[in-house]
Amino acid sequence: MAQPTLHTAIIKVTGPSRLVTLIGLPIALFALFLALLPPVIVAMALKVNEVTANADEAAAALGLILGLGALAAMIVNPLVGRLSDRTGGRFGMRRPWIIGGAIVGYLALVIVATSTSVPMLVLGWMLAQIGFNAALATLMAIMPDQVPSRRRGIVAGAIGVSQYAALVVGTFLVQLFTVTAQQVLIPATIGVALVIVFTLIFKDRVLEHKPEENIGLLSLLGSFVFNPRKNPDLGWAWLTRFLMYGAQATATTYLTYFLINDLGMPEGEAATGVFVATLANAAGVLSTTFIAGWLSDKLGRRKMFVLIAGVVAIIGLVIIALAPSLAIVIVGQFVIGMGMGAFAAVDLALIADVLPTDEDNGKDLGVVNIAQALPQSLVPVAAPGVIALTGGYAGLFITGAVVGLLGALSITRVRGVK
Repeated sequence: MAQPTLHTAIIKVTGPSRLVTLIGLPIALFALFLALLPPVIVAMALKVNEVTANADEAAAALGLILGLGALAAMIVNPLVGRLSDRTGGRFGMRRPWIIGGAIVGYLALVIVATSTSVPMLVLGWMLAQIGFNAALATLMAIMPDQVPSRRRGIVAGAIGVSQYAALVVGTFLVQLFTVTAQQVLIPATIGVALVIVFTLIFKDRVLEHKPEENIGLLSLLGSFVFNPRKNPDLGWAWLTRFLMYGAQATATTYLTYFLINDLGMPEGEAATGVFVATLANAAGVLSTTFIAGWLSDKLGRRKMFVLIAGVVAIIGLVIIALAPSLAIVIVGQFVIGMGMGAFAAVDLALIADVLPTDEDNGKDLGVVNIAQALPQSLVPVAAPGVIALTGGYAGLFITGAVVGLLGALSITRVRGVK
């Protein structure tokens, strides 16, 4: 018996509903990142310092917490993506998962903010990653659901800006407060509220026919893989994203400790130092993202922009590795921002162009999101060893630059997109 088919066409959104989606989606992603990123960049490192005895213990604990949290994110992204692809009902495919995930993530951050031990921080952060990445997977699926290919570059550019703008706003809010509970929860409160507002008003995609069969174990396990032989372009695009975000993670995960331990910045000033560096990063992003996205749409080319953007980001990492002062770190962050901002815009548009089918947008983008989440798990685990072998954080950044170079070169193997 033939199975019922899913609604496979991009839904037609016009008038005010189209503006809500095209403008509101980047804002909603900004809000989600506002809740999620400040703990990763600043607040978690300071919270770990509160509950550990010394710098070595803190660095190891931070790696454990962020690594296990990123592992949870990696699992949740494709799983919830597949489940949302099959979610029926008048409320839509994506809406229930976005709202539910945002609420779970916020409650988990309450655990983080009130934790007094490393195990509690691990539990809270893993739950936060589960909730927020459930929301992220379904928010990201809205783009291929509703945005036509000719508009994906500029929308992807706006989404790229949203992530880096969230870093700036989030770190600005963090440095206004000295209590870590406030540093964690105030950005999260603002972010989750904005996500829920968008989710309640946008026009969601709805299944025309709900599949009759239940999702089995093999189907769930299939949420985490795709066939790179059958879809080689998606495979190479996945590898490019994985390596590029791995490179970026080396420059952000341990930035707080780099400023304190290598540059001698007082711990009380580290949050402000990270904010200034993040502001420079965002300025770099804004200088290239919309231009790269617009030119990519205009010229109908993606790979060239991804390659150039990757090389620029790598140069930024080298500058940070050699930085003798915060001023040079700021220059390096600006250069990384120029590269990663353009990369994020064009890379996301390229991936949307090579997705195999509209039926599994949530699942496929969930698998793609593993390429962004997995480095956040692997880098904190590998970083202490790399730091020990290379003699410090500079060696970590140089290693990240080498990884990024391999990522930039991988995009040349994509054949189906110019």
